[in-house]
Amino acid sequence: KRRIRTMNTCTFVGGLPRNAELRAVGDNKVCNFSLGSNVGFGDNKKTLWIECGVWGKRGEALNDNLKKGQQVVVSGELQTKEYQDKEGQTKTTLYLNVQSLAFGSAPKNADDEIPF
Repeated sequence: KRRIRTMNTCTFVGGLPRNAELRAVGDNKVCNFSLGSNVGFGDNKKTLWIECGVWGKRGEALNDNLKKGQQVVVSGELQTKEYQDKEGQTKTTLYLNVQSLAFGSAPKNADDEIPF
């Protein structure tokens, strides 16, 4: 039998609201960061928040450069993840398993307001 594999690739442009964090997951490491991407126009404009992860050596190498206010372009596989909030409610978030990342403008100052 021949298997057909579907492709799920999304690209987002946005800014980081805080510095990235490097975590150990078993024998591997993942660099996690949030990304705020503007969607809509005019009165309908809002910020879409996506949790992102870069795994392995690439994540380790990128971690120190992903700082609050940094603008990036990311592409990868989009997934949903469920978690429990502090009140015990089940919430769903978007998670992007990052396959490629390009840097945009650098943050002016870590204390500056994020420009999105």
